[in-house]
Amino acid sequence: MNLDLQIKDNFLPTDLFQKLSVYCTTLDYGGGIKYGEGTKYDKDQHVFYSNNIHKDDDLLKDLEQSIIKHFRVGIKNLHLAAFTLVNTKEPLPHVDKLQFPTEKHLIIYLNGDSKLNAGTGFYESSDDGFDLNTAIGCYPNRAVLFNASDCYHSPLLYTVKNSIPRFAVIIWFEPEIDL
Repeated sequence: MNLDLQIKDNFLPTDLFQKLSVYCTTLDYGGGIKYGEGTKYDKDQHVFYSNNIHKDDDLLKDLEQSIIKHFRVGIKNLHLAAFTLVNTKEPLPHVDKLQFPTEKHLIIYLNGDSKLNAGTGFYESSDDGFDLNTAIGCYPNRAVLFNASDCYHSPLLYTVKNSIPRFAVIIWFEPEIDL
């Protein structure tokens, strides 16, 4: 596992974070996307709902400024940017599809239960299934950046006692590292 996990609290400027944390709850997330369907990860399907952020949207430029400021990488090529809603009640470790060999995935938590078990778990694959390696809590305005290749992860909503979904922004990108 090549986790290379980086975490940053207070990731976005306060005014932008406050706007996005309200805005994300007003979006139409449409039908669920079954991630992993039709791939070798088919048995590990992860359902999430999304509302895409277009590559020419000024919001993406604002988000990239925070990526550069806190992680010192830029977006060389964009694979996916979206608002997401997750309400998965079972752990479903999965690997996201890659478009670029050095792809990074970023999660910015916007809204939801801020307990540890509402965040994201990162797993080691074993002969017996998966073992939780690292758990990251869903704290508002926390960003989590990780290498996407061979990185098993899952929302950690399966022990939450209420039905509050987790809202986040995800950005999957090829990093520009010479900044």
